[in-house]
Amino acid sequence: MKWRQYIKEHELWRITSLNSLSVLVRMGTGLISAKVVALCIGPTGMAWVGNLRNFITAVENIATLGMTNGIVKYTTEYRNDPNKQAAFINTVLTVLTAVALLTSLGIGSLAVLWNPMLLEGFTADTSLWWWIAAALPWYLVAIVLVAILNGLEAFREVVKIQTFGAILGLGATVGLVYFYATWGALLAVVVAPAVSFGLSAWALRNTLHRFQLRVQWSFIRDLSHYSLMALASSVVGPWVLILIRKKLIAFHGLEQAGYWEALNRLSGFYFVFVTTLIGLYFLPKLVQSESRAADREVFRAYYGKIIPLFGLGLLLIYLLRNPLITFLYTDEFQPITSVLIWQLLGDFCKALALLLGYRFFAKRQTVQFLITEMGSLALLYFLCSLWIPSYGLLGLLYAYTLNYAVYFLLLVLLYRFRQSQ
Repeated sequence: MKWRQYIKEHELWRITSLNSLSVLVRMGTGLISAKVVALCIGPTGMAWVGNLRNFITAVENIATLGMTNGIVKYTTEYRNDPNKQAAFINTVLTVLTAVALLTSLGIGSLAVLWNPMLLEGFTADTSLWWWIAAALPWYLVAIVLVAILNGLEAFREVVKIQTFGAILGLGATVGLVYFYATWGALLAVVVAPAVSFGLSAWALRNTLHRFQLRVQWSFIRDLSHYSLMALASSVVGPWVLILIRKKLIAFHGLEQAGYWEALNRLSGFYFVFVTTLIGLYFLPKLVQSESRAADREVFRAYYGKIIPLFGLGLLLIYLLRNPLITFLYTDEFQPITSVLIWQLLGDFCKALALLLGYRFFAKRQTVQFLITEMGSLALLYFLCSLWIPSYGLLGLLYAYTLNYAVYFLLLVLLYRFRQSQ
């Protein structure tokens, strides 16, 4: 058939179709996981899960030193120099495995601090945090291994890891929630993604077979630019979200915070399609592009082919919002259907900005990234502080949408300015 031949001949659509299978599986497992969590712990428990997810995101980026995008870039750049590429991978694995173990020890040692800081009203003892600490290194090293595979452009292996990891993670989540309720749902935030470690290690078995405990600090110096960029957004960003959630709880209660977490989970289902495709295809292409014309070709493919599909998907979600929310969660979550339009608009603006933001990583434009990212987070927090007291969750979503619209326009202006120079 003609459409099959077209897909075979066009790399973007070939990878997109391969990625779509993974995304469908991950969406399916995510839907089941969200349904189980919603049924067992309700909106209040979802608010606690949301805070923990933001915290783990911050910890993840601290422990990986914010280097994952840099790992993709340099693994790709050194593809024509196997010895240099091997030395780079040895350095990354040695340093980041050590940091992951130290981070895990720190989380467990400070267990007494985390419940009052992140899980206000949750009465479980601190043993939860030691279990989280035990699962954390496997989760963190798996992230590094997948970044290396992305840099090696091992698309099929990455998709397989994502697919089978999602299935195994679902099993872990359902089991933990069924037997341990809220305690299990919280632990599953780390345990579910950690199960992909074995899959990642197997996919990289030939590379790991040659692994040596060696560090070349010149590689770490090169990666430090990416650390600064990623740590600024991926550590500061989750803490800003935690502060926003605390503000929402203070003015309007845990239930509204739970509704927000339900919306974020819904966003996560369909953003998997865009973010994995950027990691698999667009980021390596931006790294390899050495001219403005090549950059424009990458952006033309994203905005001309991927964004229209994403927009149609959002429209379909809005049209099916009432049965969809009941299907995904429970009738308790129906109030979010009245504000869903603002989440979808904000997500569309975020998707528009996403690739322009990744360009900072691909081209190592640290200063521009820090200014735009910190400015965006500051604007989001300011707008939330302004509108949450009066409008609650709706005010938060107003802020979310306006923030990403402004962020996208700013990135477009910066891109055009650099192209004109």
